[in-house]
Amino acid sequence: MIVRCTQIISPATREIVPDHPSIRVGAEYPVLEVLITENRMLLRIPELLDTTEYRDSPGLWDASMFTVVSSRMPSCWVAELEDGRLTLAPREWQRTGFWEEYFDVVPAAVDEYDRLRAEIFAEL
Repeated sequence: MIVRCTQIISPATREIVPDHPSIRVGAEYPVLEVLITENRMLLRIPELLDTTEYRDSPGLWDASMFTVVSSRMPSCWVAELEDGRLTLAPREWQRTGFWEEYFDVVPAAVDEYDRLRAEIFAEL
């Protein structure tokens, strides 16, 4: 899935803002994960699209910031419904603690992210 940013909503305040260092209006982004709760839909977007020099810091962004450019879903995505939350993402990322380990730079989680991120990018 590929989306185009049409507005920026601050993750901290949920207010529309003119800019943000991690995302740009008009830019297109691959979607790594979709999270849907009772009152919110979030998209996980990679921060660094075209570099391997730095470790990516993928953020969760309000889905209302985007329009869909391509609705093709990666083959590694699976749907999981748990505690009223629907997640579309690789199964490996859906295990409890994965994102905490990734952001804590646990090597196995970083490697898993890099592998599946590349797989998702190859299919888009």
